[in-house]
Amino acid sequence: MSSPEVGKAARTSASILDVATEVLLANPSASMSDVATAAGVGRTTLTNRFPTRQEMLVAVAHDAVDRVEKAVAEAELDVPGEQVVDALRRLVTAAIPLGSRIEFLVRQPSLDLDAELMARLEALDEETDELIRRGQQAGIFRADTRVWWFTLTFNGLIYSAWEAIVKGRLAPLDAPDLVVTTLLRGLGAEQD
Repeated sequence: MSSPEVGKAARTSASILDVATEVLLANPSASMSDVATAAGVGRTTLTNRFPTRQEMLVAVAHDAVDRVEKAVAEAELDVPGEQVVDALRRLVTAAIPLGSRIEFLVRQPSLDLDAELMARLEALDEETDELIRRGQQAGIFRADTRVWWFTLTFNGLIYSAWEAIVKGRLAPLDAPDLVVTTLLRGLGAEQD
């Protein structure tokens, strides 16, 4: 396959994954035929790329995790404790546009069976956990609250902000400050 054909195939696969995400969020029981129709490709084209529905689900999930990993890397979370709030704000800014991908990961229980995917998700949570620990050590976050609770709360706030944006209740530019302020007021260390 020539270089332009490889590029086209990669773009087509990415487009199919984008469409599959939207179709499966709208209808979690959507068939391969439903996805193929929505993507404007034949079912054969889809099954050549993803032989089974489960393989398609896993491919969509890995694509979502790829995007979240990129957002985490771009947020530069490896900062000293006093810079934790700025790092969180960068992470929120990068992650909110990925709300549909995050929703997909949460809503597909069969993905829990994919060990590689679960390991990747745990590694992402660990990066957030480590940032929170540094924030606790710096006195930014409550030290009496478990780190896993911060991470679950933080992830929930990101998803809620994305959902509010989609529903027209929240301006995208206001979301990062709202998420970080909510986290700090709910789980921030008390200042004397």
